Amino acid sequence: MTMVDRRTADMQATAQAPLRLAMPDQDFAQLHHDAAAPGVRTRRRVWALRALLIAFPLVLTSLLVWAYIGWFTVGGAMTLPAMALTALAAFTFFWVAFSVGTAILGAVQPEAAAAGQGQPDPIAGISVAILLPMYGEAAKPTIGTAVQLLQGLQARQTAHRFSLHVLSDSRAMAARAAEAMVIRQMQDSFPHLEITYRWRAENTDYKSGNLREWITRAGAAHEAMLVLDADSVMDRDTVISLADEMAADPAVGLLQTMPRLLPGRSLWQRLQEFSAHVYGVTLGRGLATWAANEANFVGHNALIRVRAFAACAGLPKLPGRRPLGGVILSHDFVEAALLRRAGWGVRLLPDLAGSFEDTPETTVGYIRRDRRWCQGNMQHLRIIGAKGLHPVSRFHLFQGAMAYLSSVTWFLLLVLWVIVGDETTDTGWQYFADGPAPMVLWPDLPWLTHAMIAGVILLTLFLPKFIGAVDFIRRGGVEAGQALAFGVTMIVEVFLSLLIAPMMMVQHMRAVLRTLAGYDTGWAPHDSTRPPLRDLLRFHMLETVAGVTLLSAAALGYLSLWLVPTAFCLAFAAPLSWVLAQDAADWPLFRFDRKLPRAGATRLHPARLS
Repeated sequence: MTMVDRRTADMQATAQAPLRLAMPDQDFAQLHHDAAAPGVRTRRRVWALRALLIAFPLVLTSLLVWAYIGWFTVGGAMTLPAMALTALAAFTFFWVAFSVGTAILGAVQPEAAAAGQGQPDPIAGISVAILLPMYGEAAKPTIGTAVQLLQGLQARQTAHRFSLHVLSDSRAMAARAAEAMVIRQMQDSFPHLEITYRWRAENTDYKSGNLREWITRAGAAHEAMLVLDADSVMDRDTVISLADEMAADPAVGLLQTMPRLLPGRSLWQRLQEFSAHVYGVTLGRGLATWAANEANFVGHNALIRVRAFAACAGLPKLPGRRPLGGVILSHDFVEAALLRRAGWGVRLLPDLAGSFEDTPETTVGYIRRDRRWCQGNMQHLRIIGAKGLHPVSRFHLFQGAMAYLSSVTWFLLLVLWVIVGDETTDTGWQYFADGPAPMVLWPDLPWLTHAMIAGVILLTLFLPKFIGAVDFIRRGGVEAGQALAFGVTMIVEVFLSLLIAPMMMVQHMRAVLRTLAGYDTGWAPHDSTRPPLRDLLRFHMLETVAGVTLLSAAALGYLSLWLVPTAFCLAFAAPLSWVLAQDAADWPLFRFDRKLPRAGATRLHPARLS
C-alpha cells in the first residue's frame, strides 16, 4: 500500500494530470528504439578524439610490454609466470594510461559556457519535478535543503515550473513520523510552494523502484524530473541552466552534473573534497568531451526527461539468485545505457559548479558503501552484452566493474612479482640478491627501458593528479596568498592516498570475492558514525593480519624489502582509519584553508530551516 499526502492528491486533481505512465521492463535480448526520440548523432570530431584516446594508452601499453619482454626474456624464452606478469601488467596499465589521457583531454578543453547562453530565441518553459528519495535520513536538514532550493527557484523569474516531491522509503516509524511533521511544517510555512510527500509501505527495488512508483503514478504531469539524493545540494542557477538546456535540446534525455563534495568535518572528508575539486573537474571535463551524447548517470543531481525515462529505462530483475541476480543495485549506469540505446542523448555538464553531494565521514562508512556499489557494478558484467547498446555505453559498464576488479589485478601483480623474482636462470641472472633480506637486482637494461619503467611508476602514481592540479591553477583556482596552503594540502593528499591504497586494494578485493561467493550486501543508509579504535581493529582485521604476516616474513628474509611499505600500510590500517576519522580542525599540520577557491564553485551548506 502507498500512502500519499492529501495535498498531493488535491494538487493532482486540480492540475487534471494525464493518465498514469507505463514503465515497462526493458528486454536486454531485444532491440528497443523510442519512436518519440528525435535521435542523436555523434560528430566525426568526437569519434576522432575517441580513437586518439584509445590509441594513447595502447601505444604506452605496447611500449610497456616491449620493455617487459626484453626484461624477462632469458635464453630466448620467457617463463610462464613472467608471461602472466607481462599480460596482467599490460591490462592493468591500460586503465591507468586511459585516465591520464582523459585528464590531458580535460585540461586542454575550454570551459563550457553556461547552459542556455547564446540562445537567440526565448526558451519555452518546462515543468520540473524535484524528487527527493529518502531512506531514514534526518528529516529536517534533508527536506529543508530541498525546500531551500525550491524557494530559490520560485524567487527567480523563469519560464520553468518547479515542484518538490519527497519520496520516502524509510522503515522506522520514528523516521516516518519526523518526515511527515517536517512536511506539514514546510507546507504551512510556504503555502505558495508545491511540496508533496509519499511514503511506500514496501520499498520494492530500492531507489529505482521508488522513482518508478512516482513516475507511473504522477510523472505524466511533468516534463522533467530533477533526481536528488538525500545528501544532495544544488544551487538554483545550476538547476535553471539544466532546465534551459533540456528545453533547448529536444534530443537529450538526461543531463548529468558532476557533483563536487560538500565540506566535511573529518580529515577523510577533506581529503576527498580536495581531490574532487582539484583533480575531478579536469577528469570530468575530459570524460564529457569524449563521451559526448553517450555520457553516464551517477544516480542523482541530474535532470531527466520523464516520458523518455518511463519508455526506455524500466529495469528488469536479473535471472538467478542475488547478489549477481535480482534487483540491479547500480541502476544508474544501466538506465543511461538504455536511454542512449533508445535514441536519447545522455550528456555530462561538468562546468556547472553548483552541484554538490556529501561523502561518508569515515573510511569505514566509505568502504561499506563501496561494497554495495561493487555488487551492483559486478552485475554490469551480465548486462554489458545487452542487444543494441552503444559501444560507449558498454565501455562505461565495463569501467564500472573494473573500478573494483582492478584491485584484484593489482594484488595478482604483487604475487606474480614475487614468483617471477624468485627464479634463477641458467645464465646465472637472478631477480633477488642473496642475503638475509632479499633485495631487488635491476638487470642491465638499455636506458630507454629504464626510462620506460620510471615512466610507468610516474604515470601510475602522480600524473593524473598532477595534470588536474596544473589545470586547476591555470584556470584561476588558486588565489594570491593561497599557493602555500594549496601545495601543502596536495602533498598531504598524495601522501595519505599512498598510505590508504593497500587498504583499499584489500577491501575492494574482499568486496569482489564476497559478491562472487554469493554474499548479498543489500541496501543500507549511509553510516556516519565514528567507530572507536577497538572496532576499527576488528573491521580491519584482514589487513592487519596480512600486514603483520608480511612484515614477519620480511624480517625472516622471505620477502623482498620493496614490499615492506605495502606490508606496513596494511599492518597499520586500523590506526590510519582512526586518524582519518578525526576532525580536520584538530590537526594543524593537515588543516585545509576553507577559503581555498574551488574553480568558481560556490560553497553551499545544507539548509537548517526552523
